[in-house]
Amino acid sequence: MRGDPRGVGGGGEAEAGPSSRPPRRGEAAAAGQRRFPAAAPPEIMRAAEKDDNYAAYVHDACRDAFRQLFGTSVAVAYQSEIKLLGQTLYYLLTTGSGQQTLGEEYCDILQVASSNGLPPTPARRVLFVVYQTAVPYLAERISSRMASRGMALNDTQFEESGESNHPTRDTIQSSDIDENSSSRGIIVSPLSRFKENFRALWLSAIQRWPSVLPLAREVLQLALRTNLMFFYFEGLYYHISKRAAGIRYVFIGKPLHQRPRYQILGIFLLIQLCILGAEGLRRSNLSSMTRSIRQTSTSNHYSSTGRGLPVLNEDGNLITDYNATKGSWTSDSAVVSEAPSGMSKCTLCLSTRQHPTATSCGHVFCWNCIMEWCNEKPECPLCRTPITHSTLICIYHADF
Repeated sequence: MRGDPRGVGGGGEAEAGPSSRPPRRGEAAAAGQRRFPAAAPPEIMRAAEKDDNYAAYVHDACRDAFRQLFGTSVAVAYQSEIKLLGQTLYYLLTTGSGQQTLGEEYCDILQVASSNGLPPTPARRVLFVVYQTAVPYLAERISSRMASRGMALNDTQFEESGESNHPTRDTIQSSDIDENSSSRGIIVSPLSRFKENFRALWLSAIQRWPSVLPLAREVLQLALRTNLMFFYFEGLYYHISKRAAGIRYVFIGKPLHQRPRYQILGIFLLIQLCILGAEGLRRSNLSSMTRSIRQTSTSNHYSSTGRGLPVLNEDGNLITDYNATKGSWTSDSAVVSEAPSGMSKCTLCLSTRQHPTATSCGHVFCWNCIMEWCNEKPECPLCRTPITHSTLICIYHADF
């Protein structure tokens, strides 16, 4: 009845042998390290929207606090700074301290800095906070200050254009600096020239900034759309600040069988960017052609006057000749009468327009002609746009 202890022991040893073998180092590392999948674009976008809402709550709280402490006028005057304070507080308390934001916690995603799943370093987190909050504020403030300064410089230059014969303060200072540098020696002159060149370049950039600002904003919008297009294709960086800091997301929630992607939206956005680029090139070509045509026609038409701009007398007639000996301008009525002859004819009576009257579609006729036409047919004679007597506008002091 008693079993063979050796057989039982032998069988026990045979079964327990493989299970009692200590695991190898590679197997332990593979078992201890868990791989999380990359976060899907819908989860990243939902988290970003939640973070924007919570940051707006912090901004509203800061604004109410400033209004209670310093009054409404101060809160309105420093609303940009209060918004910066609210966003900075929200991202410093969450991302800056190494914690999940409320949007990331809601969507079960976690920030990582590499494909190995390592958390971002403090330097990367601080860089993200700076790019997300301070950089847009500083760019907007600097651009607005440069634009206002550039318009002021342009106005000052326009006012002082009549005093161009007198030496300006800049030329006097530059001549004084050249004399002082030449008297001091060769070592000081390159430094002073560099300072003067840098100052002139800086003033030129400030003066041109008001005209360059719309183009800079278009380029910024193009960069944002391009980043969004890459996000739809890659699914990694929704914000440019996260792309600059190298912070991506992994999904730590329950695995889903189907996780949607947005590649089709990326294709549509790529097509839109291509269309915008082609339209921009076409506009630039048309503007350059129009500018060259205007310059050529102006130089050919007013070459005899000695100046590049047309001059009108008190009666509104074009002055085309200048008597240098008498120092006075004389007008040629024949040229004035011939120039607008092709543009001042009415298409109904085929004669010079009497009391020019414009329709709602932009065509111009004689007052009597269009009134009689409108009595019979309430539509434009050229484009058949419906018109009435009340929509007709008589044009006074017209030059056509």
